[in-house]
Amino acid sequence: MKKALNYFMILFTVIAVFASCNEDEDLFPSEKIEGVYFINFGSYNKAGSSITKYNQENKELSNSYFKSQNTNISLSSNLQYAFEYQDSIFLIGNVSDQIVTVNPLFQQSQFGVSEKIENPRHAIGDGDYLYISCWGPVPDWNLMADSYIAKFNIKKNSVEKRIPLPGGPEGLEIVDNNLYVAMNFKNNVAIIDLESEAISYIETPAVTSYFIKDNSNNLFVSLVSTSTIYSAEPGLGYINTSTNTLEKKYYLDGVSESYSSIISANSDFSKIYVLAAGWYQDENEEWYQKGAAHSFDVATGTFSTFIEDASSAIGIVADPITNDVYLLKNSSTAEGGVIEFYNENGTYKTEIACGISPTWALFLD
Repeated sequence: MKKALNYFMILFTVIAVFASCNEDEDLFPSEKIEGVYFINFGSYNKAGSSITKYNQENKELSNSYFKSQNTNISLSSNLQYAFEYQDSIFLIGNVSDQIVTVNPLFQQSQFGVSEKIENPRHAIGDGDYLYISCWGPVPDWNLMADSYIAKFNIKKNSVEKRIPLPGGPEGLEIVDNNLYVAMNFKNNVAIIDLESEAISYIETPAVTSYFIKDNSNNLFVSLVSTSTIYSAEPGLGYINTSTNTLEKKYYLDGVSESYSSIISANSDFSKIYVLAAGWYQDENEEWYQKGAAHSFDVATGTFSTFIEDASSAIGIVADPITNDVYLLKNSSTAEGGVIEFYNENGTYKTEIACGISPTWALFLD
């Protein structure tokens, strides 16, 4: 698990003079920023996070993009997640726990915030706020009694309040002023009314991790059997947000426990790609990874194997521009990873090098 052990480290090795854009300069859209940005977690508790930028059109690759955009300042934390909202990128860091705001050129534009943010996980935006799932100061990896949702005021660059939510909140989505929270240590999805902050729950047959919102504002959620909470019913769940019920369950064994992009939809939402790869022990108690990537046909509700061998895979991402599918891989936390490219039929195309432990991707244009 990605625990945060030091809450007072500064996210960057040096605090730089913030690079800001001229207010008259239109960064969206812009050839300067278009491309896919892979978020590399690095080695846990050893920093090494980085941003890999790849331009799909001209094939230009930069594996030290954040450093090059910030006067050679390196990230000194582990990036848990990154989220684009209101023409800014919010970097959610563990060890140290911090929120850092950068502009679309990935130049830091706000001081990092570390107060009232402990073990942050995932983020979603609504109005002038980010809502950030947090595991709290000392996760117990069981009941997670001290976990909460942090309400971050973007304009004030501060955490305005914390909404207690025991059970290890993870992935987030917002529909009709309701915040849906995947719970990684309870068999349910929490729903927080953003006006009253009243909390209700949808019971699920397994713990949950991340959502995908479809074209009707309903949600698919990953159902995961973990090493701490076993379930015989892993796969995908379908939540009707009008009735707030789990209407359908689609069984798929081995849905990944990874805290990364394990589910991703294509551009027309006809397919959802699901990673089902994990770590196992052999008869000699040696650890090895096995599993596959699967394609879920939304119309028929059926799975098919997309990539048969997904060994060393951490995440899977569908490109909304090219419809290529990226398999994010890393076999060692001491060396850089690889992004494998597949077409929408699962045929291997090429691969690029990236930083250590690629986990998420952002698409900017």
